[in-house]
Amino acid sequence: MQGFNVDKNKTLNAALYVLNRLGEIDYHKIFKILYFADQEHLKDFGRPITGDCYQAMNFGPVPSFLYDIFKAAEKGIHPFYEAVEMSAAFSIRRSGNIPYVTAKTEADQDELSDSDLEILNKSIESNRELNFEELVKKSHDAAWTSAAERMDIEMPYLEIAEAAGTSQDMMRYITLNAENDQNMH
Repeated sequence: MQGFNVDKNKTLNAALYVLNRLGEIDYHKIFKILYFADQEHLKDFGRPITGDCYQAMNFGPVPSFLYDIFKAAEKGIHPFYEAVEMSAAFSIRRSGNIPYVTAKTEADQDELSDSDLEILNKSIESNRELNFEELVKKSHDAAWTSAAERMDIEMPYLEIAEAAGTSQDMMRYITLNAENDQNMH
């Protein structure tokens, strides 16, 4: 179990916020910017921004729900109604095998806390200029490696936080937050 429930509105608005700041970018870049933002927010505040379930894929962590939204935006259909409904906020185009995404609307920043926005901005600035290979290398951290070694693509939030060098006190706090989040749903 990954630990937190996905906050679908925050996931949508965090992705829109990144795209509003950067314009059209490929899936890989937005996925990594959000991964590093969720990781840093865990380390600093004891909870992720999105709660999306990260999957350890070949080229690094992929947020599962956001990926479903993007697939729905590209194909126009998806088995999850919420993904189809939220996909209207994005436009997808392909250049060869590379999918690029653009926001069709502005992020509702009221859905994002001040700390969410602070960490999203830091992640954008830290990762916007990194190329594909640099993002792959940076995102193949201890959490990704652990999932790959287990042959389980799900990356638990405790391992994501630990890979960032999170203190033991904060790790305990994250555990309590995850338990409370699970009990609320």
